[in-house]
Amino acid sequence: MTSDADLAFWVVVWAIVAVFLLVRHWRDGAGTGLLFAYVLGFGALHWFCAVLYLLPWHMGYNGWLTAEGLRQSGIAILALAAGAEVVAQFARRGQLGEAKTLAPAPVDDRLVRLYFLAGGLLFVCVMPLAGRVASLTAFVSTGSLLVVVAVSLCCWNAWVRGQRGRFWFWLLASCIWPLVTIVGQGFLGYGLGFTLMTFTFVAAFYRPRWRVAVATVLLGYLGLSVYVTYMRDRRDIREVVWSGAALADRIASVETTFLDPEFFDFHRTDHLMRVEERLNQDALVGAAVAYLASRPHELARGATFVQALAALVPRAIWPNKPVVGGSGDLVTTYTGIRFAEGTSVGIGQVMEAYVNFGRDGVVVLFFVLGGVIVWVDRWSALRLRQGDGTAFLVWYLPGLCLLQVGGSLSEMTAAAAASWVMAFMVNRVAAYKRWTHGDDSVNASTPEAAIHQSEVR
Repeated sequence: MTSDADLAFWVVVWAIVAVFLLVRHWRDGAGTGLLFAYVLGFGALHWFCAVLYLLPWHMGYNGWLTAEGLRQSGIAILALAAGAEVVAQFARRGQLGEAKTLAPAPVDDRLVRLYFLAGGLLFVCVMPLAGRVASLTAFVSTGSLLVVVAVSLCCWNAWVRGQRGRFWFWLLASCIWPLVTIVGQGFLGYGLGFTLMTFTFVAAFYRPRWRVAVATVLLGYLGLSVYVTYMRDRRDIREVVWSGAALADRIASVETTFLDPEFFDFHRTDHLMRVEERLNQDALVGAAVAYLASRPHELARGATFVQALAALVPRAIWPNKPVVGGSGDLVTTYTGIRFAEGTSVGIGQVMEAYVNFGRDGVVVLFFVLGGVIVWVDRWSALRLRQGDGTAFLVWYLPGLCLLQVGGSLSEMTAAAAASWVMAFMVNRVAAYKRWTHGDDSVNASTPEAAIHQSEVR
């Protein structure tokens, strides 16, 4: 059995490694926030609930499973840090090592507007038709990510040009995503994830850093408060949204919920249980460890990794491709837990690595992930600082798909491949319009612009 001391040990180890990752790869300003976003998302699913279990008054029902799952996720973040460090050392040489010395340049505003338009049209207009055409769903689902990229670039351009008002307008505008996804789909997580992407992108260049640290704590608490309020009325909201009700009725339902907010309270048992209900990925990992301990012959032995590679091939090219979206029944297969019909449970990257090759699978997968995320992050930063919006999109848009900590690897690879193709297609339009060069209109001789360029460096 795993003791409370073991749980506390891995909570501390996890926190130390996470802080090391953020400080180590945030210090030189060579990234675009991808690693920051990954660590925050990873912590929300694998660290926070474990911290709650250390509260003397919390009587959670998955204590031992959470502790065992935290052990595996602790090993995962150690491997992630190792992979990130190896690639960071390599990236210091050559062109990537010079990224932080470049004077930041804005991206062509016409290109940003194109990303807005393409993303909005895909998400709003084409999505209802996506199910009728093979592979189309994977492409149009990147529409929301294109809008996230456009908002992030608006923040970047305003910061580089010293336009404080515009900068804060676009940053605050990104906070509307949770409302959009709740009203449109009945889900909060997607919207919070999109807002997190913009926040971490801005955190990569915003100065002074202490403000980012304070804002992270405050926004984290606000996010928890929004979450527990939403979870209180989630069933009622979804009943309205999923029934096909008019937009006004959906908004009214959400308005009723958030006009009566609940601020997260560590002493309220119902709040703690709402968090554990959907954010305790460690309990599922621990269940898989316990289930497979007496069934080592049932390990996947790389089967889901092969599916992740197969997911790179569009269904339009391979109509009979056996891979399906989501985690399917993988969690039930490797934990023995039966879930209510219609319940979607993501397998998560830690569990998927473990059910393939045990602890060795966790170490290898996360070492590779750490290196890939840092590599993509550094190239995205280089192209951004050069003002090359098209090259930035080719790196950054697929990079956002790597942040699916709670999903399956096949979801991640399929989304990344579709995002790369989408970036290529949109950039072809930009090339046709000759919008592929950065805007050189920044007047660096003005004091305000010079100050902001210095701050970005």
